[in-house]
Amino acid sequence: MLLSAAAVGLAAPAHADPGVDASFLDALTKAGITFNDGPNAVNAGKTACGLMSQGQQGLDVIKHVSEQNPGISTISAAKFTAIAASAYCPQFIQRANDIGGDSTAPPPSRVGVPGGGQQ
Repeated sequence: MLLSAAAVGLAAPAHADPGVDASFLDALTKAGITFNDGPNAVNAGKTACGLMSQGQQGLDVIKHVSEQNPGISTISAAKFTAIAASAYCPQFIQRANDIGGDSTAPPPSRVGVPGGGQQ
């Protein structure tokens, strides 16, 4: 299940920008990160930004994404977090990218699929 705003006590913004949301979902797809529910993926991306705005370090946010999406690789969770930062909170792009590790593309991951994991 995707990380939800309610699960971490953050409210979603009162307004949404459909263009930004569509670009975010497109970037996830291009990165090989699949999802069943676009609005839920958008909320998860905004929640990741909310965590960063509360002072959470990139690795901690990535850990939250991984915990909420059993079976997603750490690399895919890091990509999700970086894409979310790029779309919704660009002031945190460096924090989201400070994860180290291999930069090669992982196998595609299914985000938001119970028991999800990799295809």
